[in-house]
Amino acid sequence: MAAVSVAAEWQLLYNRYYRKPEIYSMQWGRMDLTRHRVACAPFGGPIAVIRDDSKIVQLYAESARRKLHIFNSAGVLLASTVWDRPGGRLVGMAWTDDLALVCVVQDGTVYRYDVHAELFSTQFSMGKECFEQNVVECVFWGNGMICLTEGNQIFCLTDFKNPSPCKLADPALEDYPLCVAVIEPQYTMHGNVEVLLGVGDHVLAVEEDGVQQLGVGVGPLQKMAVSPNGKYLAAFTHDGRLLVIPTDFSRIISEYSCESALPPEQIAWCGMDSVLLYWEDMLLMVGPTGDPVRYLYDEPVILIPECDGVRILSNSSMEFLQRVPDSSVSIFQIGSTRPAALLYDALEHFDKRSAKADENLRMIRSSLPRQLKHV
Repeated sequence: MAAVSVAAEWQLLYNRYYRKPEIYSMQWGRMDLTRHRVACAPFGGPIAVIRDDSKIVQLYAESARRKLHIFNSAGVLLASTVWDRPGGRLVGMAWTDDLALVCVVQDGTVYRYDVHAELFSTQFSMGKECFEQNVVECVFWGNGMICLTEGNQIFCLTDFKNPSPCKLADPALEDYPLCVAVIEPQYTMHGNVEVLLGVGDHVLAVEEDGVQQLGVGVGPLQKMAVSPNGKYLAAFTHDGRLLVIPTDFSRIISEYSCESALPPEQIAWCGMDSVLLYWEDMLLMVGPTGDPVRYLYDEPVILIPECDGVRILSNSSMEFLQRVPDSSVSIFQIGSTRPAALLYDALEHFDKRSAKADENLRMIRSSLPRQLKHV
């Protein structure tokens, strides 16, 4: 019965099982994520929250002065500080690999905070040209980021510890790109960052020394997300199709037609086997083939990609969506007769002082040493 209760909440996608347990019930009281800009550190790290000054929001019993709050993954307040940084509107906010909170404002100034909401003594700028053009969007990875300006120029910083901003090649755009994604330096052949811009019916790959046109006819693309290993791209098209393609755009690996052509608010990879699309009230998980899995929500959520799944943050809870490990499937899959499942069943019978335990052990005696590794 224990195996049945464990597997009852699993969802089958293609030929793989997924589970979505609740990790925490959030302790931060009344919180509306739609009113705030949120940055979540990887590996279950801290969460930074600040009221979004790009939105008109109603103030409840709170000060008109904005505060930067830092919570742990369960929503327990760790620290807070008044946000009074000059330089214009806050454009981008993210955690680095060494848990420094990076905040980029409109004029290209970069501020850094630690987990105690204390400002680092050193701040720096993305450069004079970035200052003159104003930053409109930032994309972060590990210990680096790229900034896009109102003049459609791209500036790159590969290491926050040794800030040396550089300008990438001019993509020569007339209009702002439809979507942006970044291939981290560790996953490119030349070891430099590569920026993908969705433009018209194709994608521009922008590097420091040039611009390359890729995937002519595949677009227009509305959303893009690079896989954790940097080899694949999940892209949502203007006509409601989800495409999975190599980052060199040599072929289409898989294609799924969604029910709506409205672009999702968020797109993220769940490990290497599925892609998540989030609309206002629905989370859609799409696999290589077959029917997708749908999760319905009555509150906004934020997707936090991890190396082995995706954390799902809402106003009230923190969940973790992941592929069920093969070892767990061999034991707890409903109806499983694998040796690992029989060994687990034998343990339950042994606890009940049932002779069925010895019966199960006799059935798997030849593979017993190997199966002990699965339990």
